[in-house]
Amino acid sequence: MTPDASRPRTLAIVSSSRADMAHLIHPLRALMDSPLIDPVVMATAAVLQPEYGDSARRFHEEGFRVHPVPCDLRIETGFDAAQAIGRATIAFAEAFEAIRPDLVMVVADRFEMLAPANAALAMRIPIVHVEGGERSEGAIDDAVRNALTKMSHLHLVTTEEARRRVLAMGEEAWRVHRVGAASLDHLLAGEIPDTEALSSRLGFDRELPMILAAIHPVTLAEDPGHDAARLLEALERLPDEKNTIIFAFPNADEGSLEIRSAVSNFITTRRNTFMHTTLPPETWLGLLHRCELVVGNSSSVLMESPSIPTPAVCIGERQAGRERARNVVDVAADADSILMAFEHARSLEMIGIMNPYGDGHASERIRRVLEEAPDRERLLHKSTTLVEGPEA
Repeated sequence: MTPDASRPRTLAIVSSSRADMAHLIHPLRALMDSPLIDPVVMATAAVLQPEYGDSARRFHEEGFRVHPVPCDLRIETGFDAAQAIGRATIAFAEAFEAIRPDLVMVVADRFEMLAPANAALAMRIPIVHVEGGERSEGAIDDAVRNALTKMSHLHLVTTEEARRRVLAMGEEAWRVHRVGAASLDHLLAGEIPDTEALSSRLGFDRELPMILAAIHPVTLAEDPGHDAARLLEALERLPDEKNTIIFAFPNADEGSLEIRSAVSNFITTRRNTFMHTTLPPETWLGLLHRCELVVGNSSSVLMESPSIPTPAVCIGERQAGRERARNVVDVAADADSILMAFEHARSLEMIGIMNPYGDGHASERIRRVLEEAPDRERLLHKSTTLVEGPEA
């Protein structure tokens, strides 16, 4: 039974990371046209912080309703992260009390997403989780994602494997919907800049081959910056005059400051290497079209690159277990191995590659699921299903 359509339900959509922008812009555009859902962006953490580009401005420019929930994410240690979750939980409890949402949407696997989920669960607000059921076993993100799944009441997953994994966690089948990755919806929107526009905006030489790098701290490792250090060691061997290298800014995790400092020092020795604090989703996808290969340990290396398709090199264990298309080469965090992986990736056949993460129509599916979602009481009362398996 669907709820009474006489009043649109308020959907509080939490955005805490620059990466959220790619996954939220098109669903928000679709929901803005819905007579049944009233979306409000709960902007928090890095989305509000100038050092990470103040991504909240994009939400304002798009005309979305934005409710800021300040929470400082200057993370240098795990202790800082733990304290941030506590402060953010209080801030979100106050924000939810102020706007009284009917539903709260949390995205993916960032540790700070535990804060709005904690507050919503305690306040009996149904939670919608986007991108559950995936794996990134080299980071604490994996445990966070699974915790959010069990706290949530509706699941918007990207792949069939992710759907099966959420069902295996005991979630009822009617709650689990495969919608695809909304970041791919940008590819059908006709907003991807060409090389000339990208070069003018970002200042790189259009004539040089490009390597696009997205490297983040490995939060389960004793040295979170190890992958980045080995990648820089490999890239240092490439002649500056023959390559453009563009780095995306690392995530706000333990080890981020060290990575940013190391990349900044690397850039000072080269004319054709750049790091950008914020790369809007359209710009990122434009660079994926333009670059010779993409390298790093970010989920974007795996999720968006197959749809171009672009050769991709995935470094280390951060994304261990996540689904891959055959445009991806996995490699240990070792400079020699990384350089060999570059050559392997360049030799791959790029014809006929299928992206397991979707087809660019996630936003319309997300809107439909939310419009047809049951009433609050049915959503809140969960049962755990038993998955039958082989006898032990």
